[in-house]
Amino acid sequence: MAKSTIRKDDSLKLLKELSELNGAPGFESEVASKIEQLIGKLGTVKRDRNGGIMVEKEGSKKGPRILLAAHMDEVALMVKGITEGGLVKFVPLGGWWAHVLPSHRVNILTAKGVVPGVIGAMPPHHLSAADKEKIMATKSMVIDVGATDKATVLEMGIEPGLPIIPAVEFTRMAAPDAVSGKAFDDRVGVAMMIEIMRRLNNHPNTLIAAGTVQEEVGTRGAKTMVNLAKPDIAIILEGPPTDDLPGCAEFVQGAMGKGPQIRAFDPTMITRPALFNLFKNTAVSKKIPHQIAVRDSGGTDAAVTHLHADGVPSIVIGVPVRYAHSHVGILSLKDFEASIELVCEVIMKLDSKMFDKIIA
Repeated sequence: MAKSTIRKDDSLKLLKELSELNGAPGFESEVASKIEQLIGKLGTVKRDRNGGIMVEKEGSKKGPRILLAAHMDEVALMVKGITEGGLVKFVPLGGWWAHVLPSHRVNILTAKGVVPGVIGAMPPHHLSAADKEKIMATKSMVIDVGATDKATVLEMGIEPGLPIIPAVEFTRMAAPDAVSGKAFDDRVGVAMMIEIMRRLNNHPNTLIAAGTVQEEVGTRGAKTMVNLAKPDIAIILEGPPTDDLPGCAEFVQGAMGKGPQIRAFDPTMITRPALFNLFKNTAVSKKIPHQIAVRDSGGTDAAVTHLHADGVPSIVIGVPVRYAHSHVGILSLKDFEASIELVCEVIMKLDSKMFDKIIA
């Protein structure tokens, strides 16, 4: 297969479009609609009852059913209540580190429209030396929408149960091939899935592109989607956190700009050796830059897919994202394009004979 033909302008447009959509866990409908708009005509569209979407495209032969899964949700917040003084209390949706929340802008999505707010940060003037060393618990934080009483906040349409999303614009960085934005975990996976489906028109397999829901709160949507898709093999497309910053890891296995991560292990799944070697050897033979990841924390939708029925060999291929699970992430377009190239190369040769070797 030829090297990636994706133009940088196309990558930027797609990543910007997907990054700026709103998709808190349980509220992924905007993302699902965009997936259907972009690739729905390539195959048969189905939805599970929790909001997940899949597009199934048959191949040229009776090859294995390959699931390309990417979760549509992003780490977000939800309105818990409103104080008498007009401040909004919230609960986290997904794995936030409380340290990164204060002073950031957010958007509260109401039936009346978007209400901008700021997560309150205590001025240092009011903190003791000991307090400055502590991380405030999320249950003690509030969102300020500029009101001074509860009635004003209610009039804005804010009520318990509404999603709250980081207010972040997609930005082209000054460094070559770097972009920043929100929700790269996992909109970069969604973007990969869309591009793979667009590129592969003459392949031996049945491809199933699936946008799953509620991954950030426990891989819930993958449980229903894998029942609907009934795959033979699952390729989980992700935006895993980089570990190329000081103090992150003993071994750097997810540096930005060094190619896709091919995951061998995390606490929720051990990749079948034959499937892992297929991706690794393909990357080597095609001279695609790549990184081998053995993760001692975290997990993905693969935790669920590989346990479906009598087993679905699964692997995680990820575009490393700096500052994942915060308001703003940074990634490399080169990593994005190399990841797509790697998955496409594997799919083109993953026929029934190779599948039999993987499960032997």
